[in-house]
Amino acid sequence: MTYLECGQIPIRGKDEVTRRAEELLDECWDGNFPVDVEAICDQLDIEILPVRDLEDRFYIDAYISSDFKIIYVDEREFLLDNPRYRFSLAHELGHYILHRDYFSSRVSGFEEWSGMARGIFFDHAEYEANHFAGSLLAPEGELIEILNTKCNGNFSRHCWERSHEELRVIIQETRRIFRVSEQAFARRLSESLLGIELFNEVAG
Repeated sequence: MTYLECGQIPIRGKDEVTRRAEELLDECWDGNFPVDVEAICDQLDIEILPVRDLEDRFYIDAYISSDFKIIYVDEREFLLDNPRYRFSLAHELGHYILHRDYFSSRVSGFEEWSGMARGIFFDHAEYEANHFAGSLLAPEGELIEILNTKCNGNFSRHCWERSHEELRVIIQETRRIFRVSEQAFARRLSESLLGIELFNEVAG
């Protein structure tokens, strides 16, 4: 399989990717935050296996096996159990939900799979998996509801009335509820509510 062939994954719009993430939440989420990504993997019979020095050796912190039954993660990230680890799991679940049918019959073994992953790293498949991860970890409805509650009932309207310091507190408090990194939350806000520039100003 060539990288060119990998680039022929059907392109999905953001609305479809969001819908697929919401469908997975409906099936596997208990409604509590932060979303328990490990529990979702367990319900899908996907094993999580830490690999020592995965990032140092292969320049990736996680990847899903070609049969979509195992997510390998860098051992250090696994032990830290930090927001980056959670996003990595959610990202690989995005590949599982969105791209499984395309890849499962086309790759075999780690060498081919890792080469393919690097080959499409900046392709739309990675963008889709990132958007899926954000939608899974910080569902838009709940995100807007929490922000609205913290900002006089309408965050998009009233956030402009707040000082940068007040906005920074609101955004950081909300980010911690979802337990995502600042970078991932910045992307999520830019997709749902705010321009990325405003987030960088108030959350940096």
